[in-house]
Amino acid sequence: MNLTPHDATDTPTTPAANDANATRLLDHERLDCFQVALQFAAMVPELTRTARTSLRDQLERAAASICLNLAEGCGRRTKPDRLHFFSMAQGSAMECAAAVDILRVTGHVTMADATRAKHKLIRVVQMLVGLRRC
Repeated sequence: MNLTPHDATDTPTTPAANDANATRLLDHERLDCFQVALQFAAMVPELTRTARTSLRDQLERAAASICLNLAEGCGRRTKPDRLHFFSMAQGSAMECAAAVDILRVTGHVTMADATRAKHKLIRVVQMLVGLRRC
């Protein structure tokens, strides 16, 4: 049994999501909040370079959770469902902020790096508050 459509191609006919010039195709990719959350997630490896494995893993999971909950919320069609996932994303952003604070007070990141990371998270939370009010 062949489950592949007869007009399927080996290469995608739409641009990849990581191409900066690509048209964003999915709802979550159109959100500035999602883009800023991705920028924060990209900062995590450098922020946690010298941190304990457990804290690094926790921050990586929480940063990913912001993006994943935004995407899942955008995929929901009822307002209560969307708000639930946006609320979960906001909680994950707050968890990330606490982890950055721990990294700073334990000497794993400089004040400047912590401030840059927290600015991204503040922006994410501000946008999530706005999304939850819509």
